[in-house]
Amino acid sequence: MTKANPYEHFLDRSLTHVMRFSSIPQQFQESVAEHSFYVAYFTSIVIYFLKKRKERVDEARALKIALIHDMEEKFSGDILTPFKYYSKELYHAIRKVNRETVPLAFEHLPKPLAKDFIALWKEDVDRTTKEAQIVKVADKLSLLSKCHEEMSLGNAFFKPIYERELKALDELEWSWWQKIKDDILPTHDI
Repeated sequence: MTKANPYEHFLDRSLTHVMRFSSIPQQFQESVAEHSFYVAYFTSIVIYFLKKRKERVDEARALKIALIHDMEEKFSGDILTPFKYYSKELYHAIRKVNRETVPLAFEHLPKPLAKDFIALWKEDVDRTTKEAQIVKVADKLSLLSKCHEEMSLGNAFFKPIYERELKALDELEWSWWQKIKDDILPTHDI
């Protein structure tokens, strides 16, 4: 890591310029930064429903994960899902490169903070904690929101993505999700 210089980090807005869904015609583009905002926002809403059910959640941790969950895309760009999951070998190779490069995203921060962000990013990738799983649900909700908006504007290219991801979200088996999914998901579209 280079010497901490938080001001350099504050000046880096690269995720604002990384566009999602680069191979699909869109009515409007969405940047990774916009997407990350919605993931954090939706994370807070999911947590609200969990707290109503008396589920314990580290809200601050989940929100931090949501904010940095796609930080590697500063270097890789938004890798298209069909390509990323083409094979297990390719998926693991992409994840390996991401794990090696994500520390560069935090290189100008003080070491303890950079280490914390890297650990949170890895937690998101591994999805072993409830907080990381919540962020994954919020990530899918953000995708569904984008698809719905595009479909509402007449863009049929997003319909298969919407249907696939809504079904996947409905079929998630995490016990905490089973307690709240009916509060969140539509019953008529599944």
